[in-house]
Amino acid sequence: MNTMTNTIDWTSPDVLSQIVHNIKNPLETIITASRQHERPGHEIIFNSSKQINNLIEEILTEIKSKSVSLTFHERPDIFGIYEANENVQCMCAKKINPSKITKLDQNWLVNLEKEIYRSINQNDINIYDLAYKMAVSERQLHRKINSLLYLSPNKYIRILRLHKAKELIDNYIQNSISQVAYAVGYNDVHYFSKLFVAQYNMSPKELIHSLK
Repeated sequence: MNTMTNTIDWTSPDVLSQIVHNIKNPLETIITASRQHERPGHEIIFNSSKQINNLIEEILTEIKSKSVSLTFHERPDIFGIYEANENVQCMCAKKINPSKITKLDQNWLVNLEKEIYRSINQNDINIYDLAYKMAVSERQLHRKINSLLYLSPNKYIRILRLHKAKELIDNYIQNSISQVAYAVGYNDVHYFSKLFVAQYNMSPKELIHSLK
């Protein structure tokens, strides 16, 4: 049986903020004590402590601004795809309500999407490998995707594949149906076109022609 431990994301604003707060709290105690027991020779300690405290305040402000920026820019793609596409809405067992999904879970979905996009040109994205990269068991991955998006991992990956395919066409990156299909992991162009129609109500060929 495989056991996996969750890893700490040391780049996370929440984690960094907690570390800095852990330093800040005892430092404030030192500054207060220095003020109460001022004696010759203690001025250096007080001034140094105050400078460090000011620096920590600057770091906390920077972390907070980055946290707000992350929330704004790092919205999971699946939310926008779902909101704009009735066919995708019908694929979900229940209605997705992004406002009820915590920031932590949204960040988890963003990281999951990044892992999927890194392997999107592979014909078979291995669910076990994906779970390993997300530091959860395969069963936990199924449960989490299902509980947040009411989709199976395979349906979720398919939606993202076809979303990327549409982006390649919309942004004039590819105008060959076979190249688009291969770029998002489909070796069977006919099957790719069939799935594309099911998600977007038009074939890749029709979309390409509509943009000319």
